[in-house]
Amino acid sequence: MILDTGICSVFQVTDGATGGGMPQKSYTLLCQSWYGTPAFETSPAHPTDNRRELETSTRIRILQHREIKQNDIVVLAQADTWAKVPSGSKIYEITRAYHGQDDDGPTLISDLTLREVSP
Repeated sequence: MILDTGICSVFQVTDGATGGGMPQKSYTLLCQSWYGTPAFETSPAHPTDNRRELETSTRIRILQHREIKQNDIVVLAQADTWAKVPSGSKIYEITRAYHGQDDDGPTLISDLTLREVSP
């Protein structure tokens, strides 16, 4: 797959609050990468009784970065810091991160399943 849709920024979320204090989220840039958008299905064909259903807003594929994990934040724009995220950018939370190899060749990729958390 060609990764030419745009540039995304992936941020790790940490809580910088002192013990017993109100949560103070801080965002650390993990990586920036060109991404592609593979085809995806919004709902499973055969859900089962004990299956946890998650909303999927979109999926993207980037070059592999194994530090990316579930609950990290993705912005589909170039931003060096959280303060530089362009206003009006959609913000997504990662609900699933798959680190593997592209079917078309030996390229290591990360497939990220995203849920929109902010318009």
